[in-house]
Amino acid sequence: MSTATRTRRPEITRAQIVEAAIQTAQDTGAANFTLDAVISRLALSKGALLHHFPTKTALLEGVIDHMGQAFTESVKAETALDPEPYCREARAYLKVTAADASGAGHASVGKVVLVACLLEPSLAARWRGWVDQITAHDPVDPAGADDALILRLVADGLWLSDVLGAPEISHEQRQALVSILAPAPPSVARK
Repeated sequence: MSTATRTRRPEITRAQIVEAAIQTAQDTGAANFTLDAVISRLALSKGALLHHFPTKTALLEGVIDHMGQAFTESVKAETALDPEPYCREARAYLKVTAADASGAGHASVGKVVLVACLLEPSLAARWRGWVDQITAHDPVDPAGADDALILRLVADGLWLSDVLGAPEISHEQRQALVSILAPAPPSVARK
């Protein structure tokens, strides 16, 4: 019998489970998303998965929180690069979303969030909480609020296009859309 002790790293195990759930949601969609489908991607027992996420809803909450945190951090990083304060967060939201094209091995935020919300509609409110953090600094004047809303609706349209695969939008088209709707401020464009 070995006297070596196994180091337990629950945060790593949880992250592995969430990543497997994200890939499962991306690959199988809502109809075939099951805990068994997630566990089949892991070198863990179903009991280990259930220890960390006792229900499918708890796992989907973990997925939403993971995707929400990653998306929020990406938007904040993009926001920090923009010296123009007017609609800065909305431009960043569009830029990050435009860059989030689904492809081989890449889980689109839009697709995974949609799958999670289809499986558990109450998760939409959880996702809104993440988006609310991003929109907290939007302009409050009517024109500014409208401009920010337009940028976000275009971004969300890109997400939906990625989820449905139609219309197919090329990288060049995405970049053109961003340059039209969220051009670099002159001080950044000259650098």
